[in-house]
Amino acid sequence: MTNETLPSAQRADVYMNLGDEAQVLWDEMHEIDLDRAHLMRHRIVTAEKSSPAHKRFDMLRTRLLLAMREHGWTRIAVCGVTEGCGSSFVAANLAMSVARMETVRTILFDMHFTKPSLAELFGVSNPGRLSDYLAGHIAPEEFLIRADESLALGLNDTKVLNSSELIQQMMTTDVLSEMQDLLCPDMVLFDLPSVLDSDDVLGFLPNVDGVLLVVGGGESTPEEVQRAEEILGERTQLLGVVLNKAEGLFA
Repeated sequence: MTNETLPSAQRADVYMNLGDEAQVLWDEMHEIDLDRAHLMRHRIVTAEKSSPAHKRFDMLRTRLLLAMREHGWTRIAVCGVTEGCGSSFVAANLAMSVARMETVRTILFDMHFTKPSLAELFGVSNPGRLSDYLAGHIAPEEFLIRADESLALGLNDTKVLNSSELIQQMMTTDVLSEMQDLLCPDMVLFDLPSVLDSDDVLGFLPNVDGVLLVVGGGESTPEEVQRAEEILGERTQLLGVVLNKAEGLFA
């Protein structure tokens, strides 16, 4: 008998047990205290509410959560049109904004294997090798770092030359599915390389429900944006376009 065929009361008990087991694993993660001053120096403006820019990320967070709940989505990729658009900045700030909602379990992965930067942004040293985790060598609760009550980080500080091959391996898909089943996150964010400069994004799209595209103000041309939107629109849900580095918007 599957969970779907159980009476509603019994199904509730099953899901509660799954949630309890997931919380045990969250509690087993190595926990760190983020340095708020370091975060602000690295423009993680959602760590505090002192910058007006945090409101824009809060609005993005709320819109995303509403769409995700409506469609049953959990996995979101964040990528730039080209390198330098600031996808890591957007992904980190969005994750911190969601983390302020303590009932929403969020996991942020640095999938930018040729230029990992989230460990530096969050001020985390020796975060471990994400490639080892995706290869199935490490349990999720042993690799992930809990940075808040409901925020876990999957960081990396080691470049991987064959990143496209790594993320397209079946083991990567299996590892992420296991993570989903064991930890029951409400939102999983993947910081990926740019659409037009790497095939990593296309190779990883089967593992996500949709994509946030980051446009660099003054950097991305209209032709590049249109090309990136067409590439993504043919293969996944384009959940939104974030204008970064624009006057009066994000730094």
